[in-house]
Amino acid sequence: MDLLSSLVYLAQSSPPDKGIDPITLANQLLNGIGIVGILLLTGLGLAITFGVMRIINLAHGEFIMLGAYTTFVLQKNFHMDLLLTLPFAFLFTAAVGAIVELTIIRRLYGRPLETLLATWGLSIVLQGVVKLIFTAQLKYVKSPPYIKGNLSLFKAGGQSVEISYYRLFIIFVALALLALTAYLLYATSLGRQIRAVTQNRDMTKCLGVNTGLVDMVTFAYGCGLAGVAGSVISSLKSVAPPMGQDYLVDAWMTVVTGGVDKLVGVLAGSFLIGETNSAIAYLLNDPAARVIVLFAVIVLIRYRPEGLFTVQKRA
Repeated sequence: MDLLSSLVYLAQSSPPDKGIDPITLANQLLNGIGIVGILLLTGLGLAITFGVMRIINLAHGEFIMLGAYTTFVLQKNFHMDLLLTLPFAFLFTAAVGAIVELTIIRRLYGRPLETLLATWGLSIVLQGVVKLIFTAQLKYVKSPPYIKGNLSLFKAGGQSVEISYYRLFIIFVALALLALTAYLLYATSLGRQIRAVTQNRDMTKCLGVNTGLVDMVTFAYGCGLAGVAGSVISSLKSVAPPMGQDYLVDAWMTVVTGGVDKLVGVLAGSFLIGETNSAIAYLLNDPAARVIVLFAVIVLIRYRPEGLFTVQKRA
């Protein structure tokens, strides 16, 4: 639902006259934890391509879509478990990302407007190619049987507070990827080279670092993370060419809210947006939550453009 339709719906509806049910509220907040996992998954790859490389990648949603289609193809043709498709989704989208960096992005460093237009055009091309191969018909991915059902935390008054195993799976994958990314950036030689290229490309070149290779690997890794996100969330909704656009805005909101310089900002941004959206949706309704959260992010960008957890302001 877009902003205009949300405003119309909000104007025509009023919040229900009800008290706060602690059990229902607890379930809603636990659902918000699942949303946090999705936001963290979809925003992590963007935090690499935008936060580290300063690349405005409007095709990020299409890399999420490619990861979902990779899982669909492997599950349909090879009957692979969703969990086993995650490495293949990463490798395929990372390979596509490396090709995109070599052929398009590499010629546009330092030119944000041209990069924005090029990646926007790339998103249209990728959607068109997928439509030609798979048609626009909706595809479906099955979730593994061992992560179906709900985990009941406790019961009170005939009601139970529970969270689905699949949402726990999403959270686990998101936190694992966050930890892996933090390790690669701050505890490996490649991570030091990435940060050096980001801070001073010319000096890093003088020290003998292959900056072109670092750029390609970094962009490919960010795209690979987007592919894993698409694979993980593929069974939550139907797989279709425009599916990535549904997550693109939320991913951008997550990154700019938390800040573009620290990975902890992505975690904080996803938690704030996910839980705030869930709490407001319980008190009012879903369209109202979307409008209020989006308005809050706009206000944050206006008065604190560097985000909540960063030391460097965006120009």
